[in-house]
Amino acid sequence: MKLHASLPVQKCFPHPQIKMDPETDAHLRIGFIGAGNMAFGIAKGIISGNIPKNIPMSADLEIGIAGTNSNVELVCGSDIVFVAVKPHLVREVLNGISPYITDRHIVVSVAAGVTLETLQELLPENTSVIRLMPNLPCIVQEGALLFTRGSCAKPADGALLRSLLQHCGLVEEGPEAWLDIHTGLSGSGVAFVYLFAEALAEGAIKMGMPSSLAHTIASQTVLGAGRVLRDSGKHPAQLRSEVCTPGGTTIYGLHTLEQGGVRASTMSAVESATERARQLGQKSTTRK
Repeated sequence: MKLHASLPVQKCFPHPQIKMDPETDAHLRIGFIGAGNMAFGIAKGIISGNIPKNIPMSADLEIGIAGTNSNVELVCGSDIVFVAVKPHLVREVLNGISPYITDRHIVVSVAAGVTLETLQELLPENTSVIRLMPNLPCIVQEGALLFTRGSCAKPADGALLRSLLQHCGLVEEGPEAWLDIHTGLSGSGVAFVYLFAEALAEGAIKMGMPSSLAHTIASQTVLGAGRVLRDSGKHPAQLRSEVCTPGGTTIYGLHTLEQGGVRASTMSAVESATERARQLGQKSTTRK
């Protein structure tokens, strides 16, 4: 399997080739247009899987990905193309590579808010298109990724993508309407968790703990709580009740959080982020 990355933008002629199973064919070629955090995290997860290690090193990405400045060259040399640029660049990028997209390609967009309708409009008819929403923890293979298939993407294409991304974290498939919610819940939600971790540490600092230790313990607390929540399968409310004892420290702290409206504020934050993702999607659909 060969991975390479391109910066957003020579001519070559694509050759027919069937889509391959990454578990059985090591010659599957994967390209990334864009080299930001999401591309880095996804590529790192793919590389950590069961693939050959003779991938050329790149001084730019430092994870064994060969770089190129030509999107066309990248497309002509890839079977799966990840479009990982900012949403406002998607139209320009797809217009540039569209003449070189063939039936052998799977195009995976990770651009927030850019709908399948827009992607399919910009690419050749019958192109296999998948829209994927990852989040930042992909860079440590603990991401939460949700994808939806376009009208011409087969179940086998989704299964191939799921297999490639299995080392990036949790990978689920759902309807496109869920992707904006996923953005608010998990894409933006990462920042909400960071804010809470920061506040935890600052509370400890206020009470006299050294800053570095407070932040270390806060991060471990978030990590440990998350793993218990994921691995136990219990509802958060049940786990919360198991920590509380009558008249104890936790119930007093929770009372203060409820007085501050933490639950309502968090729900509103997810709602606001989701609505913003929908607005971006509407802009991408109407912009011609």
